[in-house]
Amino acid sequence: MMRLIPPEDGPEEIARRLDAIQQHRALNAILGVNPDALSLAKQYQQLARQGVQIGPLHGVPVIVKDNIACAPMPITLGCRALASLAATSDARVVQRLRGAGAIILARANMSEFAFDVRSRSSLGGDVANPLCPSVTAGGSSGGCAAAVAAGMADGALGTDTGGSVRIPCSYTGLVGLRPTFRRAQLDGVAPLSPSKDTVGPMVHSVEDAALLHAVIHGLPPVALPARSLKGVRFGVVTALQGEDEVQLEVWQSALDTLRRAGATLVAVSLPFLEEVRQATCLSLYEFRVAIEGWLSKQPGAPSGLTDIVASGAFLPEFAPFLRQMLTCDTLKTPLWLAGRRFQRLLRQNLRRVAEAQRIDGFVYPTVQRLPDSLAKMPPGCAPELAAISGLPAITLPCGVSRIGLPVGMEMLSVQEDETVLMTLALACERALGGECKI
Repeated sequence: MMRLIPPEDGPEEIARRLDAIQQHRALNAILGVNPDALSLAKQYQQLARQGVQIGPLHGVPVIVKDNIACAPMPITLGCRALASLAATSDARVVQRLRGAGAIILARANMSEFAFDVRSRSSLGGDVANPLCPSVTAGGSSGGCAAAVAAGMADGALGTDTGGSVRIPCSYTGLVGLRPTFRRAQLDGVAPLSPSKDTVGPMVHSVEDAALLHAVIHGLPPVALPARSLKGVRFGVVTALQGEDEVQLEVWQSALDTLRRAGATLVAVSLPFLEEVRQATCLSLYEFRVAIEGWLSKQPGAPSGLTDIVASGAFLPEFAPFLRQMLTCDTLKTPLWLAGRRFQRLLRQNLRRVAEAQRIDGFVYPTVQRLPDSLAKMPPGCAPELAAISGLPAITLPCGVSRIGLPVGMEMLSVQEDETVLMTLALACERALGGECKI
């Protein structure tokens, strides 16, 4: 069911969400709120009373990860060395959100620099999971996930380089979409790996994901077509199912549900999966060049990564990683070129398997095991299939484990048009139904 609908009383809605942010401060999900949110809501309410609706998100509060520019709010990447930076213009995706009537409510905490699969930053601390505050909300878009799951907003925009939208959505029982890679969408987004970075919605339903996806891509929102699962062939990547018995109970039950709904499940092996597991993330080679280009455009920013490292104003645990990145001061090295070739090869291979076995979508658990602490939980290589190939993937909750944490099902399509993927995901969401409720 869609939740991203214009509120009847905009100021009351914003006040309620700000109160939720205040009540859940211990989650460390938010780095700062928009001081203009309430006044904007009052303006939008006046327009609504005059019969004017700005767009499909008129007055809807949305939270944005703190590496996406929302002028004149700060943009810090969660790092103390960047605490004084403020966005001078909106990212393209934020321009489109505002153009659709959305109100940017707050900036979400994140893994510092978007480096990690748990969200810990020197500015905001650890982001806790609102479903179980003793465990991580995942990363690097964990602040967005925790905020939506805790009711601070019904939608957020995160970034996904190697799973950073999908992992926290899986941990918190949300729907998260990693769209097809499109470089133009990254305008105004602080980079991690420009050949892999994407921006995607983090919401409660597939329909809400489709709405936000259309808005940030400048497309007219349209309802997803209804589709039966009868005749649909899913390729189940059994090598990605992991060994977490608690998660596997839910996973097998979800597969049984899809079978009963008419889907054909085909066990598939991906002979190139070991190469995916061992692939070095291109961010290692791309980050320094990309972030220094971005810093050069930010008034008052450090002059480069060397200055940030020298300041020591970041999480100490990242020091070795940052020093390693300092050695990569140019692209088009043999290792970088090899990584780019592997991206193309993986995309071709996934398409080849899908065509040979008539697969409509590949499915597998989003992460290899459920989180059990605030420590980083290795997610496995499943999220990298989409991240490296550039193909779209979506995670949706497929059930709740006996320990009370949700289990995410990721679906990847070899079709670049995300509508195909989201239509399949909506059919699965409806089939799974109440099994997914937290």
